Amino acid sequence: MSAQAEALWLRALQAVQTRGLLPEKRSPLTPRELAVEVERRGEGRLLRLVEGWYYPVSYGVSRGALSDEDALHLVVALEGETVPLEDPSQSTPPVPEPRSRRRDPSCELCGARVGPQRPKSLRLG
Repeated sequence: MSAQAEALWLRALQAVQTRGLLPEKRSPLTPRELAVEVERRGEGRLLRLVEGWYYPVSYGVSRGALSDEDALHLVVALEGETVPLEDPSQSTPPVPEPRSRRRDPSCELCGARVGPQRPKSLRLG
């Protein structure tokens, strides 16, 4: 297998992984099995890359339906559509609003303010 084929394949995998389309237990799966799973999740271009370029380039039995340039354009398109998943460790938790600024909830029907409920033992009257 050429270094170019491996590098382009890894870029394609990274692009679909960033979109959350790769299965968690992917190590025992072949490239075609991975691509089929990604296709089930809504992205068919990885399967097109595997069958039309990656396998033919890797095993050299016949020329694939995709040229090297076509394969590169396909991977660049996959990369262009990636939206990085938010890393929960990098996100900051919301800062609670100080109690003095909190508004008492209002009734959904009439809009009247509804204060905090007091236990019956503390109610007046």
